Amino acid sequence: QVGRSTESPIDFVVTDTISGNQNSDETQITQSTISRFACRIVCDRNPPYTARIFAAGFDSSKNIFLGEKAAKWKNPDGHMDGLTTNGVLVMHPKGGFTEESKPGVWREISVCGDVYTLRETRSAQHRGKLV
Repeated sequence: QVGRSTESPIDFVVTDTISGNQNSDETQITQSTISRFACRIVCDRNPPYTARIFAAGFDSSKNIFLGEKAAKWKNPDGHMDGLTTNGVLVMHPKGGFTEESKPGVWREISVCGDVYTLRETRSAQHRGKLV
């Protein structure tokens, strides 16, 4: 599990970085772009070695945890889905992971692991289009 929280359910704590030529001694990050409980990554240890990303955090009881402002909806199959407040974004480079690869298109991952186009803003209440 990945996020900016230092609580015990988080395995990998990530923090914002200061971009460009800003000096870290003078610049303070006032609002994080990383969710406290951002996502869970599940990898199979046996062939075919599938990796799955699920947006949202999971508490100590393994229940999904989303913030109050997170976008949520019911899928046609009746299951609830949603997006983290800040979004969990992924990009697969064109040409794979090589020195010659080029940036690909950014996508957003939902709680159920579905892939969507980006929202109008990172915290918008309406999801992008299902890819």
